[in-house]
Order: sequence, then C-alpha cells, then structure tokens
Amino acid sequence: MTRDEVRALAFLAFLVALSVAVRLWAAPDHAALRADIASIEALDAASQSELGENEERARPLAEGETLDPNRAGAAELDRLPGVGPATAERIVAARDSAPFRAAEELLRVRGIGPATLEKLRPFLDLGGTPATASRGPTALAAAGGAGAEGAGERGERLVDVNGAGPDALQVLPGIGPALAARIIAHRDSAGPFRSVEDLLEVRGIGPATLERLRGRVRLP
Repeated sequence: MTRDEVRALAFLAFLVALSVAVRLWAAPDHAALRADIASIEALDAASQSELGENEERARPLAEGETLDPNRAGAAELDRLPGVGPATAERIVAARDSAPFRAAEELLRVRGIGPATLEKLRPFLDLGGTPATASRGPTALAAAGGAGAEGAGERGERLVDVNGAGPDALQVLPGIGPALAARIIAHRDSAGPFRSVEDLLEVRGIGPATLERLRGRVRLP
C-alpha cells in the first residue's frame, strides 16, 4: 500500500468518525454506535500497520548492513537495491520452496538478473541458518528455539511467540532480526499476544506477513 493509499484509508476513518458524531447528535443508537467505533478502530489499526510496513520498506540500508534473504521479511528485502515490492514477495515465495544456499541462487527469482545480482552481493548475508532449511526440532534448537513446541498442519514445529527468543522467532517466515526484536519489545510492553491478529500491532507486520504466520505460531 502506497502512502497515498494510507492517507486515503485514514481519510475514510475520519469520514466514519464524522458519521458517528452525526448519528449521535441526531438519534443515539448505542448498538450502531458501537459498530461504528469498531469500524474506526479496525481502519486505524490497518492504516497504522500498513504505514509501519511502508516505513520499513523506505528505510535505507545503513553502512555495512546486510540482510539474509532466507530470513528477512518482504518489507526488509524491499530495501535492497534493485528489489521492489513484487520482487521481494517473489524472493520470499522462492525461499519457501527451497532456501538460498548461495547468492547465485537468487537468479531463479523472476526479476533478478546478473546485473541486479551484482548490486545485491554486498548487502547479502547467507551465513545464518536458513529459516526453511529444516522443519525439525534440531533446527529450532540450534536457533535457540525457546518456546517452540507442537506441530503445524504440514508438520512444521510451532513457535510460541510469547516465549521464543529472537533466534527462534527468525525461524518464522517473513521474520528477520528487526521484526523479531519488535515482537519481543511489544510483548514486553503490552503483554502477551492473545491471538494471531494481535501481531498486526507490531510495526512491520502487515496482512501478508500475518497470513504466512498462521499455522506456524503457538498462542495460549
């Protein structure tokens, strides 16, 4: 979602708020009022989530900063030179099928050619354990898998987002170091996550990332 679309969403929330005020002034209807307030809150949460993801995409890479294409989320990958939103999503989809073992394997991603690959090389870090290299308990233990237990529908180990450390959280699709740190900071300040949807409150996690997390996380 572009900044203009986010602004449009915020303007829509304003219009809903205005309709609530008019309805309350004209003929108070508490049930309808509660529904309108819920709509405003939902719109505001969606706009804040998208704005946070857009800010992450626009943040330039710091000097010496590198990203692991097997762990970074689409918003982080979008920060790489020559990689736009569509290519970032294709990188995530490609690594879910088979993790990248070398920089040259990024050439299998549509939209990345030899010239783009050379731009990316200085910013790639393939030294970490790929997030999808193994689905078994050994890989999670090696990643500091505190809070990882149970199994998902396809046999993946579930990660407890309320107890996992940063390394274990990075096993999840679309979660890199920055998002893992924000998840931990959010649960430390706001308390444990009660539902998967609560992850939308973490800056940088939008609807697309949330859908990839469904069935991969464990909650109380």
